[in-house]
Amino acid sequence: MQNLSRDRASFERPRGSDVASSPSSPSLILQTFSNLQAGIRPSRPRRSLRELACRALQRSARAMANSHVFTGVTTVLTVYALFGDDIRLAGTEKPADYVFDCITVVSMSIFSLEILVCTIGKVGYLFGFFFWLDIMSTITLLLDITSIAEEIFGDSISRSLADSSGGGGGSGSDSAEAGRAARMSRIGTKAGRVVRLIRLVRLMRFVKTYRKGSHDSNYGIGPGFDAEDDLSGGVEKESAVSKKLSEMTTHRVVMLVLLIMLCLPFFQPAMWKDKMPSSAQYGINVLYRRFVTDMGRYRPWGNATARAAYLQSRARQIYVDNFYAYVYYHNPLCGDSVPAGSISPQDTLARLFWVGKGGNLTASDDFFLPGSHDLGESSLNDRWEGRDWFYYQCKLTSEGVAALQTPWHQTRACLSNTIHGVPLVTPADRHLGCPEDLRYQERTVLTPTKITGEEWEDMFFFIVFDRRQGSRMEAMLNTAQTLFICFLLGFGAMTFSRDANKLVLTPIERMITKLNRIRNNPLEAMAIGDEEHQKEQVSSASMRKRHGLHDGDDAASMVAKLTSQQTVMEKLRRWMLTAMCVTQNKGPKHVPEPMETVVLEKTIIKIGSLLALGFGEAGAEIIGLNMQGGDSAALNAMIPGRRVEAIFGFCDIRNFTDATEVLQDQVMVFVNRIANVVHSCVHEFFGSPNKNIGDAFLLAWRLSGHCRRKQQRLADLALVSFVKVIAQINKSPLLAEYRNHPKLVKRLPNYRVRMGFGMHSGWAIEGAIGSEFKIDASYLSPNVNMAARLEAVTKQFGCLILLTEALHRLMSESIADECRLIDHVKLVGTKEAFKLYTLDLDDLALEVDHQAAPVQLSKQAVFKARLERQRLKASRWSEEFNVFRYFGADLDIRVMRHKFTDEFYCRFSMAYLNYEAGEWQVAKDMLEATRFLLATEDGPSAALLRYMRQYDWKAPKTWPGFRMLAEK
Repeated sequence: MQNLSRDRASFERPRGSDVASSPSSPSLILQTFSNLQAGIRPSRPRRSLRELACRALQRSARAMANSHVFTGVTTVLTVYALFGDDIRLAGTEKPADYVFDCITVVSMSIFSLEILVCTIGKVGYLFGFFFWLDIMSTITLLLDITSIAEEIFGDSISRSLADSSGGGGGSGSDSAEAGRAARMSRIGTKAGRVVRLIRLVRLMRFVKTYRKGSHDSNYGIGPGFDAEDDLSGGVEKESAVSKKLSEMTTHRVVMLVLLIMLCLPFFQPAMWKDKMPSSAQYGINVLYRRFVTDMGRYRPWGNATARAAYLQSRARQIYVDNFYAYVYYHNPLCGDSVPAGSISPQDTLARLFWVGKGGNLTASDDFFLPGSHDLGESSLNDRWEGRDWFYYQCKLTSEGVAALQTPWHQTRACLSNTIHGVPLVTPADRHLGCPEDLRYQERTVLTPTKITGEEWEDMFFFIVFDRRQGSRMEAMLNTAQTLFICFLLGFGAMTFSRDANKLVLTPIERMITKLNRIRNNPLEAMAIGDEEHQKEQVSSASMRKRHGLHDGDDAASMVAKLTSQQTVMEKLRRWMLTAMCVTQNKGPKHVPEPMETVVLEKTIIKIGSLLALGFGEAGAEIIGLNMQGGDSAALNAMIPGRRVEAIFGFCDIRNFTDATEVLQDQVMVFVNRIANVVHSCVHEFFGSPNKNIGDAFLLAWRLSGHCRRKQQRLADLALVSFVKVIAQINKSPLLAEYRNHPKLVKRLPNYRVRMGFGMHSGWAIEGAIGSEFKIDASYLSPNVNMAARLEAVTKQFGCLILLTEALHRLMSESIADECRLIDHVKLVGTKEAFKLYTLDLDDLALEVDHQAAPVQLSKQAVFKARLERQRLKASRWSEEFNVFRYFGADLDIRVMRHKFTDEFYCRFSMAYLNYEAGEWQVAKDMLEATRFLLATEDGPSAALLRYMRQYDWKAPKTWPGFRMLAEK
């Protein structure tokens, strides 16, 4: 022991020691190996504060990631991330951008927190597929922040606002490049956000499938109770194969849609070349070149003569006509005055919004707008309205004409005083005065392309179109596109995995669920088999109803109906094939093969049921432990036993040897009929059949794991179960047939099936008995033998049930008072004496229940009976159930105990006290009175008289108050 302690101390040396500081020390390796050989296990290392903190952080992160509140918040924000930017463009104006930017920043923060939480709390998330998709989709939210998006994809106005020191803006080609980049960004951004929605769908599936059902914990509400699963199914735990296949399918669908969305724009010509120049760009080039040419030719700012000459020149008239033609062609002030069926500026998504010029301020600026000295409103509308033209250009309102005739010094300065001009807006849009009042997605900036660098520095035209109507339509279409992509992703994922789920994964998940239930409670395999049979019955009933069959139809009528239906269908099929000129197959009809997964599932249920029947409750642990080990296929049936506390009952069929010799090959039927009564009654009262030993049965009520109150109830129910066995044996019409069996009656006159019962409570070792070739799951203990010995003693005492003092103390007071103390004995081989009790029953008083006609129950009837038995068990295990009240109200028990009067019990009690006190002469007189007080002989009274007769009715001088009972 000293060496062992020394080895253990050296093996568990603290980390600060010299040996422990060298992980590769040969002495430590040798010491570890020697300790392991000696059976000394290393002590569990203490976790540092850092490890404890990390574990606590992981638990908190896992709880937060799986929280319904956190999931709900991320769901709402994900929907916002998908549609928020489109809602902003479709339903709000530019001043609302700040609110959307704040929501976007909050969304990014929460999504980043989600990534961090999942990284800490979920195994396998870091650097996984969805980790990178979450990172990408979160980063793409930056493009929804208006300041960032405008900086990256904005037009020349955006850059002028960002850099107020600039002298103007970019060219029209710059604006087109920015537009293409913005379109590409929107496609990539939407695809990334759709990926987050797919991940959210997967997360919701994860939460759904991992809900704990009622069968995840302890099966049954009491000992021996087999919980019935809901026949409608339920959420089954997703198997590893299903999870892997679903994950791989999701990966491929997501990558496929991403690839399609990101690559499709590159197959459009607009990504590589600009479309045909529009009228707006062409018109601004014509106006600009005309204006530059006229200013260089006339120089009207020089003096009054030059000014008058230019204003009255043909060139000025052409410039003004071109200017009005440009404005009318893109007239933003049409309103509702367009005739039906006419083409007008309203048919486009862009409306002229701003007319101005930029560059250096020069004297030529006064001649940019047509001016008030030109045509008036009515003349302009009469000339340019185009009422009789194919293209109706609408009338300009008085506000529009006034804006075009605004003196230059009264025009608006915008973009940090870099451009000047006038807006052409309706009264509803008077709050829009400058181009920067529109979002960059809501405007199109046009500048001349026929311009030199010197001319750009000096002066350039600056025209802005209002695209709000088109931007809103694009936002709505983008929303529809996003929904359509989500539908395609979901539909694609479901379509790809549907067949695999139906044929393979769903059956595998059902099998795994059933295996888990059997693993957790092997005795539940029988209930699973009943459930499957019930489902088959429901399916068969629906099929019969569909074909018009009835429960009373015999086999011939069923075949006739099915044949007639098949004949009609066959005729219809042949007619259709003939009409379509299709060659008919004359060969035999193909009978569909059963699916291997279905066969395997039913085989698992049958194997589990056979294991439950063969091993019983004592072998449940053997089955469970062998099924839990998934690392090896080797069987380990010889597991160590474990100590349990239980009530043991042993019952034996009387006169079995004679019955065997008479019944011969029918003895198995005889035994099984009795076994059915014994097992069903014991199971109904929370017991478990353990062994069938020819003419005897070992039964157990496990007490371990139950509180004192429940143990007391089990003791009461165990006694009641044996009473019910006696009643059912005497009332059974099947067993009553043997009373009239000619050969049995000839050998045993007045024969009837009777049994003796012995009951005891104590410890036992539960486990496997045998070898690798054959094992039995049972109990080994002197207490088990005690129950068997008591059953043998019942013949000596002439009673049906004997129970020990240990079990009597375990019972409730009301049930214990029903038992009669009949002797104080010590069996050979036992250390201490104990008192013997019996429950008096007159089984001959019961009549055969001929109304319960012996019929062969169908499987459906057996299932219903099982359900009813489970319902009764549930009610009897509840706190409201009173065993004594049930004992007193049961009609069979009342009949069997009717003849035992209070006078009888009082007399016998007095006689027994005298017997135990050594006053045998007094006891003899009283026992002689009780022996035939009830018309039939009282077995315990006769047994005590026989024993006292051996000593000539005088107690030995050393009488200890109990006697040795030599019989076993």
